[in-house]
Amino acid sequence: MKRYFNILVLMLVAVCGTTMMTGCSDDEWGNDNPEYKNVFIVAFADWGPKSNNDKTYTVNQGSQVTVPVQLWCEGTRGFNADAYVYVDSSLKLGTDYQIVDGNGAVLQQNANGAFVLTWDLISPDYTDNHRVQNLQVKALNGAKGNVTLMTFDPKDVDEAGKLRISNGGTKDDDTQYYVPNNKTDQYEVRCLTVNYKVVISIK
Repeated sequence: MKRYFNILVLMLVAVCGTTMMTGCSDDEWGNDNPEYKNVFIVAFADWGPKSNNDKTYTVNQGSQVTVPVQLWCEGTRGFNADAYVYVDSSLKLGTDYQIVDGNGAVLQQNANGAFVLTWDLISPDYTDNHRVQNLQVKALNGAKGNVTLMTFDPKDVDEAGKLRISNGGTKDDDTQYYVPNNKTDQYEVRCLTVNYKVVISIK
């Protein structure tokens, strides 16, 4: 986990040097800077073989697979935070597969098509700033195919299918960018254009 955090810090530094987010450094991202104190990063815990959106899980019909999701947040806050996970699939939710939380409860999509994960930021954090929740994908003995979990809305692309990014443009190169996930008056959750998806292959 520590290695993943170090990788994230390096990516954040790279982003600060290549995007429109001015005056940012890894030191400024911490709790000492009010601008970033309540800005959190959500990502899948397993970064895959190349740490570039290439993690694939396989699950057989009638079985389920666990997909850990983590939120980077140092210390505690006076509020909890919601992060969104989206699904991109031609399979039918509730017929071919289900999304289940770590307590075994079946999750439903909200009005925007997202599954909501609520992160406890009030309780002390004993996980080295990586608060982890487990999602489970259940194969319901329906059709075979892929279910892609994503930390950004798969519909948030331009006419050419390019991912919209936080500076208002679109991703058209290999540079890592911040992508908004959820924003409220109290906090903002962001994801990155690396490690934003995993693929579950239902056999």
